[in-house]
Amino acid sequence: MAEKEVNTIAHLLEVELRANELTSQAQADADKKIAAAKAQADSEFKSQYEKLVSECEKSYLEKSAALEKHNSQEIASYKSKINASSLDKPSFNSFLDSILFA
Repeated sequence: MAEKEVNTIAHLLEVELRANELTSQAQADADKKIAAAKAQADSEFKSQYEKLVSECEKSYLEKSAALEKHNSQEIASYKSKINASSLDKPSFNSFLDSILFA
């Protein structure tokens, strides 16, 4: 009977060893899958991030150029309006006299 018990215990130890090996292999496979999924997710994130940054930068440059063009037009319009206006020296001198010598 003692030999049967020893054989049973030896068999159970073998089963436990195989279960441990299977668990280790499953953990290694899971780690590989997790690493691959993380690498893929990081790659997709980087791609989408770069696309978004590129779109934002393009939009910024377009809006900046449009604002600069608008401002240049406004300044040119103001300069032409000022240059086109006539000088009324007598009225200006009268205004200064009223302020300074009143």
